Amino acid sequence: MWSAIVVLSLVGCAVAGPPVTRSRKDIEGFRAYLERSRTDDGLRLESRMLLNPKASPWENSGKFQGDILLNDKQVELLMQQYAGVGARNAFIWPNTKWPRNTVVYEINNEFTQAQVQAIRASMAEIEEHTCIRFRRKTSFDRNYVLVTGRPDGCYATAGYWEDMGMHHTLNIGKANPGEGCFINAIIIHEWLHIIGFLHLHSTHDRDDYVRILWENMVPDGEYDFQKFDTDTVDNMDVPYEYASTMHYCRYGHTANGKPTMLPIYNDYGRMGQLDYVTEWDWLRVNRHYNCPGAWETPVHADELSQKRENDAALEKMSQRNVAEDLPQEEVLAADTPQDVEAEKVSVVEEARLDQ
Repeated sequence: MWSAIVVLSLVGCAVAGPPVTRSRKDIEGFRAYLERSRTDDGLRLESRMLLNPKASPWENSGKFQGDILLNDKQVELLMQQYAGVGARNAFIWPNTKWPRNTVVYEINNEFTQAQVQAIRASMAEIEEHTCIRFRRKTSFDRNYVLVTGRPDGCYATAGYWEDMGMHHTLNIGKANPGEGCFINAIIIHEWLHIIGFLHLHSTHDRDDYVRILWENMVPDGEYDFQKFDTDTVDNMDVPYEYASTMHYCRYGHTANGKPTMLPIYNDYGRMGQLDYVTEWDWLRVNRHYNCPGAWETPVHADELSQKRENDAALEKMSQRNVAEDLPQEEVLAADTPQDVEAEKVSVVEEARLDQ
C-alpha cells in the first residue's frame, strides 16, 4: 500500500481517491489482514517461494506489501484512513527520518562471518552513495535497529519512530551471500525501508506507468496495491522508474502464476530487477535527507536511472531470462520510438515518510 514509497519516502500516507464508505465487514477484513501481516504464520521463506517462485524473496515475505513490518501506530493510522474516519489528510505521520542522518544498529549474533560481511557491505554501499551513516549501538542508545536472521523472509520496519525503542527491525533470512534474502540489492532494499522508503508502485500516478491486474491476485492481495494521493506523495522531482530497487516485479501476490502488474511502456525486463541499485534510488535518499548538493543534482530523463556500473550488471541477465520475464503479449505499448521516449520520462515517485 505504500512506497516511501519506493520507494516512496514517507511524509505521511493517504490512500488516493475520494472518501469511500466501508462496511463493517470490509473494515474488519482489512484489520484482520494488517494483523496477520504482523504475526509469524509459521511459514519459512522457502515455502512461500515454492508457492510463488516468480516473485522476489522480499515480495514473498508475508508482511504488509510483502516486506514492511507495521507498528501499532501505523496500523491504527491505516485503519482510520481505510474506514474514512476524520479528515481526508488524517493519515499524516510525524517526522520519521533518522536523527542526524544516522542509523543506529546492532547485528544479532546468529549470522556467519560471511553473512555479517554481506550486511556490512550493503551499509558501506549506502554510505558511499548518500549522506546516511551507520553507527553501532552503545549502552546509551534506546532507539536502534536490531538486525535478525529469522527464516520467514526479508522485511523491515519503515522509518524512524522515537517511541519504538529497539523494535526497529531488519530481518534478513539466513542464506549464502548472493542467494535468497542475502542478495545485495535486497539487503539494501530493506535498509531503504528503515531509512524511510516504501514501494514505488504506490505513487499517485502509477497508473500512468503500470497496469494492475486485480483478477490475478491472491485473496487480500489488493490491499498491497493501493496508492496514495498528491497531498502526501512527494516524488522529490525524480521520474517514475521501473528499474528501481524498490519496485514490485510482475508477479507479486499472484494467485495463478499470471502477472499482477504490467509495465505500460517497455521496461526491457528491468521491472523488479535484483541486480543493482539505481542512481535515482540514491538521489531519492539524498533529497529525502537533504544531503549536500542533492537538490542541485540534475535529473535527465534519458539517463534511464542507470548507474555507471549498470551496463556490466545488465550483461549478466541472460537473453533467456529476459525473454521469459518479458513475453510479447505482456508489453502493453508497442516498441516504437515514441513509446521509448515516453518510457524515458517514466518515473517511480516516492511517498515520503516525513518532510
